[in-house]
Parts: sequence; C-alpha cells; structure tokens
Amino acid sequence: MKMRGYRLELKLNQSQRVLCAKSAGTSRFAYNWKLDKLISEYEANKALAIMYGLNKVPSTFGSAIDWHKDWVLLKTELPWIRETSKCCGQEALRDLEVAFKRFFINKSGYPKFKKRGQRDSFRLTGSVYIASDYVQLPNLGKIRLKERNYPILEGKCLLSQATVSRQCDRWYVSFLLPETVDVPDLASIESIEECDILGVDLGIKELAITSEGETFENPKAYKKHLVKLKRYQRMVSRRVKGSKNKQKAITKLSRIHKRVADIRNDSVHKLTTSLVKTKPKVIVIETLKPKNMSKNHKLASAVLDSSFGKIKDTLKYKCAWNGVHLIMAPAFYASSKYCSVCGHKHNDLKLSDREWTCSYCGTHLDRDVNAAKNLQYLGLWMIDKHSPSGESTVSSTGSDACGDERLQFLTEQCSSMKQEFKSQNHALHLECEP
Repeated sequence: MKMRGYRLELKLNQSQRVLCAKSAGTSRFAYNWKLDKLISEYEANKALAIMYGLNKVPSTFGSAIDWHKDWVLLKTELPWIRETSKCCGQEALRDLEVAFKRFFINKSGYPKFKKRGQRDSFRLTGSVYIASDYVQLPNLGKIRLKERNYPILEGKCLLSQATVSRQCDRWYVSFLLPETVDVPDLASIESIEECDILGVDLGIKELAITSEGETFENPKAYKKHLVKLKRYQRMVSRRVKGSKNKQKAITKLSRIHKRVADIRNDSVHKLTTSLVKTKPKVIVIETLKPKNMSKNHKLASAVLDSSFGKIKDTLKYKCAWNGVHLIMAPAFYASSKYCSVCGHKHNDLKLSDREWTCSYCGTHLDRDVNAAKNLQYLGLWMIDKHSPSGESTVSSTGSDACGDERLQFLTEQCSSMKQEFKSQNHALHLECEP
C-alpha cells in the first residue's frame, strides 16, 4: 500500500476563480505575517541579550498551535480573513513551522517571504471529496474538473487534504490516494547476460543514447521558445507597473514558460518509461552534476534545458516500481574517453569530438554510443561473480597489452561501491528465498 499523488486541472467559473485567488492571498498573508513577527521578536530579544550581557538569546519561538491563537485574534482586526476557509491560515502557519525545522537541521535555508503571483497555493482539510468529474472543497463548494471520468476516481472519495495551486492562469488540485502498487522484489542477479544490462548515456545533442544504439531526441524546449520569451519579456518590461496591461503581458509570458516546462516533463516521462519497459535487469546511468556543468556559460542553457536531475529522480522510482536495479556510475568515470573494445583511455578527447578512432586497436567509435557501452561494462563489472579459481569472469579485450586503464580505474576507485552493491543484492536474494 502506497500513497500516490495526483494533480488535476480545475474548471473554475469567475466567482470560484476570485475565491481561489483570495484564499491564496490569505495563506500568503498568514505566512508572511508570522515570519515578520518572528524576525522582529528575535531582533528585540537579541538587543536585550546584548544589553544585559546574556550568553544566549532568549527564545519566544513557540509552535504552529501557539501562532494560531494569535491568528484567531487577528481575524477580529482584519475581517476580510473570514471570507476564506479557516484552513488557509492554519496550514500556512504549519508550513512555516516545517520551514523553520528544516532550517534548524540544515536541510534548507532561512524561510523567505512569499510574493504575490509566485507559486500561489493554499491547502484545505476537512470535508474534501473527489469524484470522477468534480472536487468538493470547503468554502469553495463543488468545482468541475477539466479532465473527466478519471479511471481511478470511481464514486465519491473522502480525502484527508487537498492543495490548490496556480500555474500561469490555470488552477490545479493536488491530493494523495492510497493505492496497492504491485512492486516486484529486485530479482537476484546470480546469472546475468550482457543483454540484461542497459547503459544509458545522457547528453545535450541527444537526450539519451542506450548501449543498444537507441537514441531519444532532446526537444530543446527553451531554445525553441527563446525568441518568443524575449519578445514577451520586452512587453512586460515596457508596460506601466501596476497596470492591467502589464498583468496581461505577464500572463502571456507565463504561458510560454509553462509550455516549456510541460514539454520537458513530457520528454522525461517518455524517456524513463521507455527505458524501464524494455525490462532490463540493470540500468546504469551517469552521475551528472548540472550545477557544476552550468558554470560553463557556453553550455549552461543547454545543460539546464536537458533536465538531467529530473531524469535521475524519475528513473529512480520507476525502476523501483518495476523491479529493476539502478546503478549510478561514479562521477569521475570517464565513460566517453575509454575505448569500449580494448579499454584504452584517450586522454586528449575534446568535447567537440563526436567521433574518434582508438589509437591502440584502431576501432572507429561514436562518442555517445561508446559511452553507453562503457556504462554497460560498468554494470557487468559490478555484478561480476568470481570464478572458483579466483579470476574475474568479466575481462576486457587486450587488457594485457594496454594495461586496461578502465579496469584499473574501476578496481581502485569503485571497489567499495561494488562490494556494497553485492551485499545489498545478496541480502535481497536471501529475503526472496522461501
């Protein structure tokens, strides 16, 4: 039994659209109001500590429950808060408490003030129901869904909570439903063939290339929409601040950004689903760091447009759901520079060299396919079962002649990773045995 998330678009009328905007505004106001109050209290306590020579600043932090008491008193001063559901302020204060807890354990930065029009959202609890063609929310009533007859929503289902958010000029409802997901156990890999391992090389020109030679096109959504984005951005900058024309221009610009994001998400899901549906036992992908790669200003736009981080995160849970082992290659494994035939390393390989010839064995190699095959080799080496004589069952052609720099790197740098992988697989194998 797992909790699975859904996000559906709402079909709002004008009055519901206004009420959603007010609810998001109330949630944002509650968050900013308490954050400002906490900052002021801390500065006042800090001044007192300095005045009286205290070693520690006295704390008046409290909890979300304590904050809510002050929020209820504030409603008498600001009656417009009562126009929206009581959950808007309550849940915003809980979110602020979670933000501070994450800050105290160094998982995120200090909470920032929310801005109007940026990630507008609010969460509702209580009498929240979802059906095949509508959702019922407190203070908002029944709201039609744009996508009707959703297969999982048969009948009327009670939800513990629902989050309503705005993207561009569209509103969405997000919720969780308990579902029985048939997640197979990771199969033991005592015996495995080369065809059971799939190496995947991620790139900019092509989004992904597999060791079998299959390529996935990179839509390059941002690059294709860059002219429109520039034009609409100029429109926004030229409009008078606070005018309706400026708001219209912002809406037009946000629609283009939304389309770019939708194209990226669509390509990522098509790629990851296609890889998993081939039913390999193991998938090996690169460990890329887009943050570091984007420091090269000539490639930054193309790197960020390829969504490498989202591909990795999406592939993780899809592999888990389908019983596929996912291996992350080490960051310094030069998969493009090693010859996939003899293992010789070509140190002078440049980023512009899309094809190259091995100086040792003379094999002509395609850069991306060669990298994917080297990732496949890494998977074979990780799963390699040693023979009774103590020799490895995986070998590289010409290793005695050229020293097989690839195998040497793996032995020196990745032995601990290999041992951990084998121990995990052995534990899973014991659990699967009757």
